[in-house]
Amino acid sequence: MSGPLDLTGWIPGRLERDARTNQPLVDWCHLGTRRFTDPFFAETLERRLRHPFPLLFRHRTGMEVLEERARTHPGLPVRGLIFHLSRCGSTLLAQLLAALPRAVVLSEAGPVDHVLRAHRAFDDVSDERRVTWLRALVSALGQRRAPEEEAVYLKLDAWHVLELPLIQRAFPGVPWLFLYRDPVEVMASHQKHAGAHMMPGVLDPTWFGLEAERLQALSREEYGARVLAALCEEALRGYRTRTSPARLVNYRQLQSEGVALLVDLFGLEPSKAEETLLAEAALRDAKNPVVPFNDDTEEKARSISEPSRKMAERWVRPVYERLEAERLGTSST
Repeated sequence: MSGPLDLTGWIPGRLERDARTNQPLVDWCHLGTRRFTDPFFAETLERRLRHPFPLLFRHRTGMEVLEERARTHPGLPVRGLIFHLSRCGSTLLAQLLAALPRAVVLSEAGPVDHVLRAHRAFDDVSDERRVTWLRALVSALGQRRAPEEEAVYLKLDAWHVLELPLIQRAFPGVPWLFLYRDPVEVMASHQKHAGAHMMPGVLDPTWFGLEAERLQALSREEYGARVLAALCEEALRGYRTRTSPARLVNYRQLQSEGVALLVDLFGLEPSKAEETLLAEAALRDAKNPVVPFNDDTEEKARSISEPSRKMAERWVRPVYERLEAERLGTSST
């Protein structure tokens, strides 16, 4: 009889469905000692799968193995959560953290999304089960792979702010921020290349407070604008009822205050060497680090279509203004 599966160096790459039981399975990928330094989790996984061993050798287990792994090999502590509106600079914040050798940065990790949506995909998945799975998953992803690594920082997908209360249950007391941007600029970016949450039918519309039977009556621009408004509303609600340190951050703050915000909120206390690493990372394009950062605000304002602009102003602008008032301390409600 074989002993327990040795998962040293392996990470959950994705969750799959067991066709026989309709329950989730964990597809484990061998990461070895590779760190998460790419702009997105999927890029790190893709790079690793170019090598023969992780491509040819895989493990598939039940979720109970993931839970047991968390009990026997707990990962590094989670010290920061990044929520965002999308297309507003969140990748820059993740790359700032990833520049620090002590940080394990999980940037929009697919398995995290699979767990958060598990109750929509699998039978009888309670919130308690999702909390357990989320903790176990992040524990497995957040194993120390280099001696300097000390903590995990989780950058969520844009729509995960709708699960803010559950995520806070999984990681109580962990500081978090919500990053947002002028809605016209966000809509302009999605007009060029739409994210999953902006495309009707990709995600469950009821998640955003939209009725599935009414989707055909909505233009793509209105659908996207109402989704963005729902994300802002949930972030504002979460901020007003916060039980842990939290910040609302506008995109316009990033170049001048981004490093200071992260240092303060997440209690980083960087050394001189780390200050240099952070300063250098702040000058690079987050999604293409080989080129310098370029502010595209004016370009987005020029390129947006009139239907997108109208929907941004109608649906998103009011809650954006409330976020700004809350951030600046001028809110009357």
